[in-house]
Amino acid sequence: MTRRLLTLATCLTLGAAPLYADIVEDARANIEKWAGPQTTWEGPESAPKPEPGKKIAYLSNDENNDASRAWGEAIKAAGEKIGWEVTIIDGQASPIGWARGFNQAVALGVDGIIMSTDAASLAEPIGNAKAAGIPVVGIHSGPFPGPSEELGLFTNIQQDPREIGQAQADWIIADSDGKARVVVTSHNEFAIAEAKSRATEERLKACEGCEVLDYVNSPIAEVAQRQPQLVTSWVQKYGTPLYVTAVADYTLDFQVPALRSAAVPEGDVKLVGADGQDSAYARIRRGEYQVVTVSEPVDMQGYQAIDEINRALHGQPPSGFVQAPYVVTIDNVDAEGGDTNAFVPSNDYAAKYLELWGVVE
Repeated sequence: MTRRLLTLATCLTLGAAPLYADIVEDARANIEKWAGPQTTWEGPESAPKPEPGKKIAYLSNDENNDASRAWGEAIKAAGEKIGWEVTIIDGQASPIGWARGFNQAVALGVDGIIMSTDAASLAEPIGNAKAAGIPVVGIHSGPFPGPSEELGLFTNIQQDPREIGQAQADWIIADSDGKARVVVTSHNEFAIAEAKSRATEERLKACEGCEVLDYVNSPIAEVAQRQPQLVTSWVQKYGTPLYVTAVADYTLDFQVPALRSAAVPEGDVKLVGADGQDSAYARIRRGEYQVVTVSEPVDMQGYQAIDEINRALHGQPPSGFVQAPYVVTIDNVDAEGGDTNAFVPSNDYAAKYLELWGVVE
């Protein structure tokens, strides 16, 4: 209380920055870190040597989704390096497809399963796999990274959604000098999405000069139908300038055309997404409404998934590795793999994992 009163007195007397100046500076420092070079290896320093001949299934959330498909490609490539056979199964973006695909994986007699589907929707199949001694590693399969006894996951690979949510909020706070007006959107049928969006909302509400105008939850299966009308309604209701956050760049694929059709000036609405899809990099590069994506290192996560399954098969604990957020803006859109529209850390992760596994190329 004393510090707050002194700060207020100083502001009133000297005409200094408003009370929320501290969070603005904190946000700027965080963005400088999260948008900087990614040259340092933060992953494990040791691993058991893989045994060749293992059979692994990758259950994709949806092979029409860029990230889901790319995870499978990376898992297959990493698996081949150690003599593993990887089968990719398309879950077709629905709980029914996920269950069918998971059961197919078990029927194949695999040694391990990696999946990018929602684990809570597959409680019974995952329990059956565990009972059969088949370890399950998730990618974006739960709300938080790390092992989950409750979900039946040996470990769940992802950036911490709470940090992603804060990174989105911090960029907005820094860009607006602590005066942002924001609509926060989410798809709360996924626990990871709610964790991410609530973290964004909480951080923005800690900024006294910022205003969260609305928190909108709508199913991701309905984005094509709902998002065009929603984004134009926000512009009409709240006016501009306006920031809109999304838990996935995919949501913005349907907002941008609506804004363009409504002739909304690009600088008036700033879209802040996550995941690092091709379309997000392209929009940021063109200056087409989207100004930020918090990008996932999809290829590196594929290598990590193979590493985690290998640890499970050797009776060792998970590595504990969690990649920090990486904020992509117009200033660094071509860095750290951005020239290929992906976050590819310059820490030589593939060579590092091969070294840990004792693979000589």
